[in-house]
Amino acid sequence: MTRPDLKNSIKKIREKLPKKAKPEQETEKAEEAPKPAKKKSSITWGAIFRRINEIVMDRVADIVTGIDKVLDVMAWGAERASVLFLRKVHGFREGLMEHATILKRIFLFGVLSAVVIISVFMGAIDYTYSYHGRALGIVKEQSDVLQVLDLVSDGLTKEYGSTVTIDPEKDITFTPIISAGKEIDKPDTVLQKFTYMGDLPTTAYAIMIDGVQAATVQSEDAGNWVIDTIIDRYITGKREDYELVELSEPVEIVEKTVKLSSIQNQRDALAVIDNGISKTYTYTARQGDTPEIAARELGITVEELLAQNPITKDTAQLQEGQELRFTETNKTISVKTVGLETFTEVIPYETITQESSKYYEGDEVVSVEGQDGKQVVTSRVTRVDGELVSKEDLETEVLTPAVNKVVIKGTAERPPTVGSGRFIRPVPYTIHDKFGIRWGRMHEGIDMWDPGCYGAPVYAADGGTVVVSGWYYACGLTVIIDHGNGFKTLYAHASSLAVSVGDKVYQGQHISNIGSTGRSYSPHLHFEIWWNGKPVDPMLYIS
Repeated sequence: MTRPDLKNSIKKIREKLPKKAKPEQETEKAEEAPKPAKKKSSITWGAIFRRINEIVMDRVADIVTGIDKVLDVMAWGAERASVLFLRKVHGFREGLMEHATILKRIFLFGVLSAVVIISVFMGAIDYTYSYHGRALGIVKEQSDVLQVLDLVSDGLTKEYGSTVTIDPEKDITFTPIISAGKEIDKPDTVLQKFTYMGDLPTTAYAIMIDGVQAATVQSEDAGNWVIDTIIDRYITGKREDYELVELSEPVEIVEKTVKLSSIQNQRDALAVIDNGISKTYTYTARQGDTPEIAARELGITVEELLAQNPITKDTAQLQEGQELRFTETNKTISVKTVGLETFTEVIPYETITQESSKYYEGDEVVSVEGQDGKQVVTSRVTRVDGELVSKEDLETEVLTPAVNKVVIKGTAERPPTVGSGRFIRPVPYTIHDKFGIRWGRMHEGIDMWDPGCYGAPVYAADGGTVVVSGWYYACGLTVIIDHGNGFKTLYAHASSLAVSVGDKVYQGQHISNIGSTGRSYSPHLHFEIWWNGKPVDPMLYIS
């Protein structure tokens, strides 16, 4: 409320108050008024309230008057203060006008100084860049880092075989610093620092085998590829064709945060699992322990203990507190399969032996050659890592039956293996070249052959001991028998030999086969008889 409004309000209040009569007027009215008759005095509540109201209104009027006076004094004081303030402002303005040039120069100097200081300060501010809170270096501009992040991701992916994505909002932080005198990284340096930092934390997937982390790969698909590859090695056809395909241990692929350098590509992870997991067992020797006791406690042989520890078989007693270690590598996981398989199997022939007096004791003659048969078998087969564990035959179909081999075993008494002095013809063929001069030189034996005789058996002309069985000069493959009575016989140009040096042979025993080895122009047997080391005409001795 303004001061005029306040005055108007007070004026209205005053107008409503009862006005008092002047003393002179009251006296006159008192003299003129007739004297009323005296009545008995009586006081009412209405009179009391009217009197109280009059007293209150008198006090309010006094208060309003006092306030009015105070307001008048305050208004005068405010006007006086305003005049003094305006005079001082005017004086200050006059002073400024007198020194305007100097003040302008001071102000301009201050502004220029501030600009220079801010420029120097801003020019010295660079940025520390960090990856997941780890400070890597200092750059001039944040863009020096941000512009190479795609290249960093590509480089890390190629280096570690794992897809790496760096989120500039979540992974990278910048802190402004005054870098005076500090090395500033250029973009190529930033790229190198990121690319060769193998301990960057990243998300990967652990292949857990029976609760043990066997390998770490870049993605869940990569982990599944490793497990599927292990299984598929032992699967022929489709998995659906098998009654059972299971792993020997429970396998999980679990997401984990790991160091980037610990991630393996799929083939390395597969190799790690193939090589198995190594476990090391430790035994601390007690007083009086021997290598045998330590090996027994570790559940291994003494030889296995010696192979992995600096002790020898001569170590009688271990030192108290000595630590012995044994590391074994166990296959990480195996694949068990159960399914129906069809096999083409051989039916082996049997050998049947028969006796006959037509042949000498010790001689065996095959009368029927054996021949294997063939059959198709359908079986329920259980395999572990491809190795056959059990096989249950369900159905068999014989394709070709087996033919049994028949061997005739001689029962006749064997003739003596010493010479009798009587000779038989070694082969039943025609004699074409006789003993004597032939083509201008001596022919020391006889040649026997007929068409188709190649490979036919040659028999000993008499009993005796084989002294030559092998290559013999121009005679080629040759057998020579010493009959022990001054006679020797020679059988030349054989295609194969049936006896060895030192063998005792009887008359009529098979010793070689007709051939054309050595100096020979066609298959035939060249036969000689020697008496006391000199060749004689065989026709004089053979029957």
